[in-house]
Amino acid sequence: MDKINFSCIVDNTIPSKPINLQILLDNAVMFKSSISSKKKISFLFDDEKNNHREIKFLISGKDNSYVMLDNTGNIINSAELLITNISFNDTDITDIITISPLEYKHNYNGNGETVTGKFYNTAGCNGEITLNFSTPIYLWLLENM
Repeated sequence: MDKINFSCIVDNTIPSKPINLQILLDNAVMFKSSISSKKKISFLFDDEKNNHREIKFLISGKDNSYVMLDNTGNIINSAELLITNISFNDTDITDIITISPLEYKHNYNGNGETVTGKFYNTAGCNGEITLNFSTPIYLWLLENM
């Protein structure tokens, strides 16, 4: 069976404030670590036939101390995870997820109701980002490029 190489680059905007990241493939943990600096993440998985698949990025560990406010309560800086260069088999899917942004669910780090928004490479709150795709991967890439 063919293998798919998934990869991405993650970075933290404030290295002194590590943010936890887990990446799940169909609910199986493929990566788990605190992110404080730029890191390339990659893993292999089977290119199964005719399957719906899901990769989730789970962000946690961020609290109010990760946000810097000015005297009037406006955010002037905040630790955020940047997730870029998302690719399958060295094919960058940035264009695909720019046209159809990934779902990003979060609750403002416990400071608000849960919302579902769109992910544009930056995760500023604890939550989950979901990438849905199907295999074989080359068909999904052809259909979505």
